[in-house]
Amino acid sequence: MFSTCRIQVKQQCCMHLVRNVCEIPSKYQLKSKYDAVIIGGGHNGLVAAAYLAKAGAKVCVLERRYLLGGAAVTEEIIPGFKFSRASYVLSLLRPQIYSDLNLKEHGLKVYLRDPYSYTPLREDFWKSPNAKSLTLGRDHLKNQLEITKFSKKDAQVFQEYEKLLSRLVDAVEPLMDVSPHNLMKMLDQPSAWGKALTAWHTSSNLAELVKVVLRLGKDVRPLYELMTASPQKVLYHWFESEPLRATLATDALIGTMACSNTPGIGYVLLHHVMGGVEG
Repeated sequence: MFSTCRIQVKQQCCMHLVRNVCEIPSKYQLKSKYDAVIIGGGHNGLVAAAYLAKAGAKVCVLERRYLLGGAAVTEEIIPGFKFSRASYVLSLLRPQIYSDLNLKEHGLKVYLRDPYSYTPLREDFWKSPNAKSLTLGRDHLKNQLEITKFSKKDAQVFQEYEKLLSRLVDAVEPLMDVSPHNLMKMLDQPSAWGKALTAWHTSSNLAELVKVVLRLGKDVRPLYELMTASPQKVLYHWFESEPLRATLATDALIGTMACSNTPGIGYVLLHHVMGGVEG
């Protein structure tokens, strides 16, 4: 029954697509043959299509909406106000993509968020007339003054916390551009150490992993704790004020569909400060 329904839906979608194609002006007509068809003209689909076309492939991108961009689209949802429909930062755009596709030459302009967060507090959380909200930006001195409204201790350690995240990012970020290596599978094989040594000589991925460990040095343990702990545990270890914890926790929870005490998503605190701006 369900299979029949799916087939009917697919047939209806195909007929709808054919009718729409027939209405397209002749200069935009689809060709009879393509090397690749990308379903969905979001930012991931467009990047994939651009790389394929750059390699010489004939590519067709199919998008059901009237405009391209997917989650990266900015639209006037409320009259007079424009919103990003889903994507909220550009930091995770890989510098290699930025460079390979000449995005700057094609008009991509990056606007830095400053301040990058604003947390208004409910009236029953106000500690003083000046402590009604928490605003964080790129000015370290202003951040300290803001955090001091809630905790002098937190204001002192906040910069140390940010420096630790920066060191971890500098060490780990190169792994985002290499395929993960299955070390457990290697070690389960006969003559595991021999194969591991062979892989060391032949695999740049494994070599990159070893470089990361060497770069981390004494920060290996903080990285392990961040990768395995919950955001709540990490933030409670560093800070005592609830407004600051709540503000920083948003970076760990966005997109995870989890709660702050879920083990294993502390890494997302790190993930959202990775990436390069303007390549």
